[in-house]
Amino acid sequence: MSDGTIESSTERYWYDSDDDQTVALLEAVRRHRAAEVEMRRRLRADMDMGDTDAAALRWIVAEERAEHPPTSAGLARELGVTTAATAKIVARLVASGDLERAPHPTDGRVLLLRAMPEAHARLRRTLGPMHARMRHVAESRDPAEQRVIIRFLDDLADAIAPPDVTE
Repeated sequence: MSDGTIESSTERYWYDSDDDQTVALLEAVRRHRAAEVEMRRRLRADMDMGDTDAAALRWIVAEERAEHPPTSAGLARELGVTTAATAKIVARLVASGDLERAPHPTDGRVLLLRAMPEAHARLRRTLGPMHARMRHVAESRDPAEQRVIIRFLDDLADAIAPPDVTE
Protein backbone atom coordinates (compact mmCIF):
# COMPACT_ATOMS: atom_id res chain seq x y z
CA MET A 1 0.00 0.00 0.00
CA SER A 2 1.10 3.55 -0.63
CA ASP A 3 0.59 4.57 3.02
CA GLY A 4 3.49 2.39 4.19
CA THR A 5 1.45 -0.39 5.77
CA ILE A 6 2.11 -4.03 4.98
CA GLU A 7 -1.43 -5.19 5.58
CA SER A 8 -3.41 -6.82 2.82
CA SER A 9 -7.19 -6.47 2.67
CA THR A 10 -7.43 -9.86 0.94
CA GLU A 11 -5.94 -11.85 3.82
CA ARG A 12 -8.43 -12.69 6.58
CA TYR A 13 -5.82 -13.77 9.12
CA TRP A 14 -5.24 -10.13 10.06
CA TYR A 15 -8.65 -10.18 11.71
CA ASP A 16 -8.49 -13.56 13.45
CA SER A 17 -12.23 -14.07 12.99
CA ASP A 18 -14.42 -16.57 11.19
CA ASP A 19 -17.40 -14.21 11.44
CA ASP A 20 -17.96 -12.95 7.88
CA GLN A 21 -19.95 -9.91 9.03
CA THR A 22 -17.21 -8.83 11.47
CA VAL A 23 -14.57 -9.24 8.77
CA ALA A 24 -16.73 -7.28 6.30
CA LEU A 25 -17.07 -4.46 8.83
CA LEU A 26 -13.34 -4.33 9.50
CA GLU A 27 -12.62 -4.44 5.76
CA ALA A 28 -14.99 -1.48 5.31
CA VAL A 29 -12.98 0.39 7.95
CA ARG A 30 -9.80 -0.48 6.06
CA ARG A 31 -11.32 0.81 2.79
CA HIS A 32 -12.25 4.03 4.58
CA ARG A 33 -8.71 4.42 5.92
CA ALA A 34 -7.27 3.84 2.44
CA ALA A 35 -9.65 6.44 0.99
CA GLU A 36 -8.58 8.90 3.68
CA VAL A 37 -4.89 8.30 2.90
CA GLU A 38 -5.65 8.99 -0.77
CA MET A 39 -7.62 12.13 0.14
CA ARG A 40 -4.66 13.43 2.15
CA ARG A 41 -2.36 12.72 -0.81
CA ARG A 42 -4.69 14.72 -3.09
CA LEU A 43 -4.83 17.53 -0.54
CA ARG A 44 -1.02 17.71 -0.41
CA ALA A 45 -0.86 17.79 -4.21
CA ASP A 46 -3.73 20.28 -4.65
CA MET A 47 -2.38 22.65 -2.00
CA ASP A 48 1.28 21.97 -2.78
CA MET A 49 2.18 21.40 0.87
CA GLY A 50 3.09 18.55 3.19
CA ASP A 51 0.85 16.84 5.73
CA THR A 52 2.09 18.87 8.68
CA ASP A 53 1.64 22.22 6.96
CA ALA A 54 -1.82 21.21 5.72
CA ALA A 55 -2.79 20.02 9.22
CA ALA A 56 -1.50 23.29 10.69
CA LEU A 57 -3.48 25.37 8.22
CA ARG A 58 -6.66 23.34 8.80
CA TRP A 59 -6.29 23.79 12.59
CA ILE A 60 -5.69 27.54 12.28
CA VAL A 61 -8.75 27.97 10.05
CA ALA A 62 -10.88 25.85 12.39
CA GLU A 63 -9.76 27.92 15.38
CA GLU A 64 -10.59 31.13 13.52
CA ARG A 65 -14.03 29.80 12.58
CA ALA A 66 -14.64 28.92 16.24
CA GLU A 67 -13.54 32.47 17.14
CA HIS A 68 -10.54 31.20 19.14
CA PRO A 69 -7.44 33.21 18.28
CA PRO A 70 -4.91 30.63 17.03
CA THR A 71 -1.45 30.90 18.55
CA SER A 72 1.90 29.30 17.89
CA ALA A 73 1.72 27.61 21.32
CA GLY A 74 -1.70 26.15 20.52
CA LEU A 75 -0.45 24.94 17.16
CA ALA A 76 2.54 23.23 18.79
CA ARG A 77 0.19 21.44 21.21
CA GLU A 78 -2.21 20.45 18.43
CA LEU A 79 0.53 19.02 16.23
CA GLY A 80 2.56 17.57 19.10
CA VAL A 81 5.74 19.26 17.91
CA THR A 82 8.38 21.42 19.52
CA THR A 83 8.30 25.20 19.46
CA ALA A 84 11.28 25.13 17.05
CA ALA A 85 9.36 22.86 14.66
CA THR A 86 6.32 25.11 15.00
CA ALA A 87 8.43 28.14 14.10
CA LYS A 88 9.56 26.38 10.90
CA ILE A 89 5.97 25.40 9.99
CA VAL A 90 4.75 28.95 10.58
CA ALA A 91 7.66 30.37 8.55
CA ARG A 92 6.81 28.08 5.59
CA LEU A 93 3.13 29.06 5.72
CA VAL A 94 4.02 32.75 5.92
CA ALA A 95 6.44 32.38 2.99
CA SER A 96 3.76 30.62 0.91
CA GLY A 97 1.33 33.48 1.57
CA ASP A 98 -1.08 31.30 3.52
CA LEU A 99 -0.47 32.77 6.95
CA GLU A 100 0.22 35.97 8.76
CA ARG A 101 1.80 36.15 12.22
CA ALA A 102 1.83 38.88 14.82
CA PRO A 103 3.21 39.24 18.33
CA HIS A 104 0.84 38.20 21.11
CA PRO A 105 -0.28 41.29 23.03
CA THR A 106 0.43 39.83 26.48
CA ASP A 107 2.86 36.93 25.96
CA GLY A 108 6.05 37.68 24.11
CA ARG A 109 6.85 33.99 23.71
CA VAL A 110 3.73 33.36 21.61
CA LEU A 111 2.64 34.47 18.15
CA LEU A 112 -0.91 35.13 17.02
CA LEU A 113 -1.63 33.39 13.72
CA ARG A 114 -4.09 34.34 11.00
CA ALA A 115 -4.85 32.44 7.83
CA MET A 116 -4.94 34.68 4.80
CA PRO A 117 -8.21 34.91 2.83
CA GLU A 118 -6.70 32.96 -0.10
CA ALA A 119 -5.79 30.11 2.27
CA HIS A 120 -9.41 29.96 3.41
CA ALA A 121 -10.53 29.94 -0.21
CA ARG A 122 -8.03 27.21 -1.17
CA LEU A 123 -9.20 25.00 1.70
CA ARG A 124 -12.86 25.53 0.74
CA ARG A 125 -12.10 24.73 -2.92
CA THR A 126 -10.05 21.67 -2.02
CA LEU A 127 -12.10 20.23 0.84
CA GLY A 128 -15.56 21.76 0.41
CA PRO A 129 -17.04 19.34 -2.14
CA MET A 130 -15.73 16.32 -0.22
CA HIS A 131 -17.10 17.67 3.07
CA ALA A 132 -20.49 18.21 1.42
CA ARG A 133 -20.53 14.59 0.21
CA MET A 134 -19.50 13.33 3.66
CA ARG A 135 -22.22 15.41 5.30
CA HIS A 136 -24.77 13.98 2.87
CA VAL A 137 -23.73 10.44 3.83
CA ALA A 138 -23.98 11.27 7.55
CA GLU A 139 -27.35 12.99 7.14
CA SER A 140 -28.72 9.99 5.23
CA ARG A 141 -28.55 7.91 8.43
CA ASP A 142 -31.33 8.14 10.98
CA PRO A 143 -30.40 9.28 14.51
CA ALA A 144 -30.34 5.71 15.88
CA GLU A 145 -27.94 4.59 13.14
CA GLN A 146 -25.81 7.66 13.74
CA ARG A 147 -25.52 6.85 17.46
CA VAL A 148 -24.42 3.27 16.68
CA ILE A 149 -21.86 4.47 14.15
CA ILE A 150 -20.54 7.12 16.55
CA ARG A 151 -20.19 4.56 19.32
CA PHE A 152 -18.45 2.09 16.98
CA LEU A 153 -15.98 4.67 15.67
CA ASP A 154 -15.26 5.99 19.18
CA ASP A 155 -14.68 2.43 20.42
CA LEU A 156 -12.42 1.74 17.44
CA ALA A 157 -10.44 4.92 18.17
CA ASP A 158 -10.04 3.76 21.78
CA ALA A 159 -8.87 0.34 20.58
CA ILE A 160 -6.25 1.93 18.33
CA ALA A 161 -5.03 4.44 20.91
CA PRO A 162 -2.02 3.48 23.02
CA PRO A 163 -2.93 1.86 26.33
CA ASP A 164 -3.23 4.17 29.32
CA VAL A 165 -0.11 3.49 31.37
CA THR A 166 -1.68 4.92 34.53
CA GLU A 167 -4.10 2.00 34.89
